[in-house]
Amino acid sequence: MKKIKMLGLTCAGVLLLSSTAMAGNIPEFDAVGDDSINYFAVGNPVQYGQVINNNIGPLGPLELFSDFTEEYFSNTAGMLFPDPCFPGYTSALIDVWNEAVYEWNIVLQMKPESDINLNIYDCVLKHNEFNVWGGAEQTGRYRAPWGQLFFTPSANPTVTVMASPGPNATPGFVNPFYLDARTLPGLFTVAMVDTPYTSKALWEEGIVMVLPETGLVNAMGQSVYNLKQGDQIKCTITVPGNNTADIRYGQDNVILKYIGIVGTWWYAFDSTIADSGFDEMVAADAI
Repeated sequence: MKKIKMLGLTCAGVLLLSSTAMAGNIPEFDAVGDDSINYFAVGNPVQYGQVINNNIGPLGPLELFSDFTEEYFSNTAGMLFPDPCFPGYTSALIDVWNEAVYEWNIVLQMKPESDINLNIYDCVLKHNEFNVWGGAEQTGRYRAPWGQLFFTPSANPTVTVMASPGPNATPGFVNPFYLDARTLPGLFTVAMVDTPYTSKALWEEGIVMVLPETGLVNAMGQSVYNLKQGDQIKCTITVPGNNTADIRYGQDNVILKYIGIVGTWWYAFDSTIADSGFDEMVAADAI
């Protein structure tokens, strides 16, 4: 009898833990490639580690199954080399008075319930400097020979963000559309189309993107639709020719953060998942 009672308590405890982990809506982040080893996620274990460990899903931590074939990072700046701002990381440099395009394509692993934060980690240095502790700079900023500081808005990078339909897309969502952003402060809506932003040193920049709603239109007049797991977000950063700083970006420099709806997990369908018996688990869960 005692064994039965203890077994009952154990099962109740497991159910309680499961309901706690599986209920409600939870923080989620997505990036290019394997999210669980993203350089900036690994470097922030308190923030990202809790997200990884608590988003368990039917296969365990969602971020372990996030290396989608649709995801990529590309750039026209050059090859990847050790980054002077972030030890052990590699990035591509575009230097002063040169232009380049960087692009990240990221798959959403959950259906968002909130606005989506676009977080950009930058390495911005003065020309031919290789130590952020002495050579830090701001995009669009320069100092004249007589010492005066100037800020030129047109010399800053611009960012464009576009949503594309995935395999679970909302009906009618067949063509890509641009996302809007909310200004901080003020919360005014602006189109995320060649929109300038400024960044400095090694600090993280944050842009809050409006969660699209089916039936509405964006600031560009395009019809928008609810985003779902499997949809893709493409972020393009363009550095203009009159750039005033040495700027570096790599694969992990862009991360999407939002609140995801529990039960809407989306896994990368690769050999790892095939070997783990994913089909059998889904079939059993559906019974």
